[in-house]
Amino acid sequence: MTHAPADRAAAPLRTDDRLVYAPLPGRPPVRWPEGRTLAVWHAPNVEHYDFVPPGGVSPQGRVAAPDVQHYMHRDFGNRVGFWRVLELARRYEIPSTVSLSLMLLEEAPEIREAILAAGWEVMSHGISNLRPLYGFDEAAERAFLEQSLALTRRYLGRNLAGMLGPKISGTDLTTDLMAEHGMIYHADWIHDEQPRPLRTRGGGRLVSMPYSYMLNDVPMLHARSHPGHVLVELVRAQVNRQLADAERDGQGRVACVATHPFLMGQPHLVGHLEEIFEILRSDDRIWLATAQEIAEHYLAHSYDDQLAHAQELADRHRARLAPARSAS
Repeated sequence: MTHAPADRAAAPLRTDDRLVYAPLPGRPPVRWPEGRTLAVWHAPNVEHYDFVPPGGVSPQGRVAAPDVQHYMHRDFGNRVGFWRVLELARRYEIPSTVSLSLMLLEEAPEIREAILAAGWEVMSHGISNLRPLYGFDEAAERAFLEQSLALTRRYLGRNLAGMLGPKISGTDLTTDLMAEHGMIYHADWIHDEQPRPLRTRGGGRLVSMPYSYMLNDVPMLHARSHPGHVLVELVRAQVNRQLADAERDGQGRVACVATHPFLMGQPHLVGHLEEIFEILRSDDRIWLATAQEIAEHYLAHSYDDQLAHAQELADRHRARLAPARSAS
């Protein structure tokens, strides 16, 4: 694979250049395999937290590191919670896309071997979750991506298809560099119910992959302190609405259920995760897939038509604005 040189002078694209505005009504239709109308991916976030992180920032920014209370709360996920989530996903045959802090490939070989045995996809979630990408220059971010790819090739024998940035962080060049390194989806762009083309400076094909802040145990159960059954009802309500909307307008949609084993692997919460898996297994219109499978299907069957449609809308918009601009 060839990469652009590190001293490349091309400027990053602006956000409005990366994502042309195109509302969902009127788009060329997205169709999922076997006539299914809702693609659902499960994203267990299996995270590494430095005990004494760079800069001395605790997981909550609560006290100077070491913040034993919050570090150990999260470490429970890798020691106990992950194994509960794994067993449940196996029992319900839920394909999963692990949002993985890649340092765990070295530091937790049992987790690595369990992921391989389960056949789960690995999506990069950075090296460690307390090492965000904010402030990286191009050379540093390029080195980060190359380290990430080296870890997955060494320990998993595969390349990375996508990434959810550590602490959902990035730079102006993240999407460009991901495409240049052969990735096909970016989960940070939580703006739609379908994958969407992300333009890159080199013209590489990269799509946004709908992740979720709402069907997500951390903001719902941890930050807002809702009881576990609230997440179950949110999943049920979203799935029912998206299935109904897809039946009405013929547009396939995507939902993500994002979990963290340090939460949903707790003994008092794992039963609610089982209820969620029962919902996902209860309707044949749901396509349970990995993020990579969704991205690959979209790229093969919908990307070109949807990109052309978005460009047509952008051209119309510019044409409407041209007389007003010339008059001013």
